[in-house]
Amino acid sequence: MLNRRHMLYLALWLLALPGLAGFSFAQETAPNPPSFPPVMPSPAVRATQVYTAPTGDYVIGPGDVVDIKVFKQPDLTGRFRVGDSGSVELLFIGKQQLAGLTESEAADLLRQELRKYLRQPEVSVTVTEFNSRLVTVIGAVRTPGRQPLRRAMRLLDVIALAGGLAEDSSRFVNVIRYVSKPAEEAQPALGAAPTPEPDEDVPPDVEILSINIDDIIAGNAKNNLLLQPGDIISVPRADVVYLAGNVRKPGPITARNPITVTQAIAMASGLAEGAKRNDIRLYRTVPGKLEREEIKISLAAIQSGKQKDLVLQANDVLYVPHSELRSAGTTVMRSLPTLVTSALIPLLTTAIIR
Repeated sequence: MLNRRHMLYLALWLLALPGLAGFSFAQETAPNPPSFPPVMPSPAVRATQVYTAPTGDYVIGPGDVVDIKVFKQPDLTGRFRVGDSGSVELLFIGKQQLAGLTESEAADLLRQELRKYLRQPEVSVTVTEFNSRLVTVIGAVRTPGRQPLRRAMRLLDVIALAGGLAEDSSRFVNVIRYVSKPAEEAQPALGAAPTPEPDEDVPPDVEILSINIDDIIAGNAKNNLLLQPGDIISVPRADVVYLAGNVRKPGPITARNPITVTQAIAMASGLAEGAKRNDIRLYRTVPGKLEREEIKISLAAIQSGKQKDLVLQANDVLYVPHSELRSAGTTVMRSLPTLVTSALIPLLTTAIIR
C-alpha cells in the first residue's frame, strides 16, 4: 500500500506532466521541409545577373558554344551556339536562357524543363568554345592573341597561357580596362530645360593599371590582378639606352627595369682609363624637337649627393669623354720603360767593349 509520502510524490509527478509534454513538443518541432525539386530563378531574372560565378566555375555567356547531351535522345543532343540574347533553342522546350549559368546549372535547368516531356531525363552541358569571356594579350609575349577566361584567372595565369614574356620585354605590364560610366540621374532645376538623354555611343572610361612583374614574383600577391572580360594586357618592349665613349663595353643596353646613370656605367663594366668621370654628357630626345637635350653629369657630384643619379629613358645616349691630359700622362708612363731601356743599352754596350 502507498503511504502518504508516496502519494505526495505521485501527485507532484502528475502535476509536472503537462509542462514536460509541452517542453518535449517544443523541442521536437521541426521547420517546414524544403521543397523538391528546388525552385530555380526564372530565365529573365538570370539574364539580368552579372556573368560571374563565386566558386570560380566558368559562366556561360553570349557567343559561347555548348555541347548538350540528353541520354537516348539524339534529337535533343547536339552542339549549340549561345545567341546574343543568351539563349539556345531546343526541341520541345524551345528557347532556354543559359547565359549567366554554369555548366551544372544549365544542365539542371534543361533537366527541369525536360521533365515535362520525358521521364527522368539525363542531361549534361559542356562548353566547347569560350567566346564570351576573353582577354587580349599584346606586345612582348611569345604568343600574343586572345585568351579565354575559363575560370577566375589572374595576370600571371594569362601571361603563362600566352607563352610567357619575351626576352626583350619590360618588367612593367599595363592592364587596360574599360570601366562603364555611372549613370547620372540629376534632377533639373525648376523651370530649367530638361537634361538631354545620354548618348549610348559614348565609350566607357579607360583605366590603365601598371604592374611590376618582379613585385609579384617577389611575393606581393595583391599585384597579381584578377582579370575581367575585355581586359587588354599590354607588355611593352624593354627600353634601350646607349653608352658611348670611354667605357669598357660601349653599345646598347636593354633596360627591363628602370636604371640610373651609375647603374648603366656599371652594366658597361665601368669606365675605361682616361675617362673624364666628372664631365659625362647625357643626350636625351625631347618631344617635338629635332635636337637632343644635353645634360652634364659628374660622378663625384652624384657620390657626394650634390647631383641626382638620373633615371635613364628610352633612347638616351650616355657619352663619356676622353681626358687628353690623363691620356698623355698614361702614354708617357707606358712608354717610360722603353725610353729608359733605349737610353741604357748604348751605355752598357760601350762599357762592355771598353
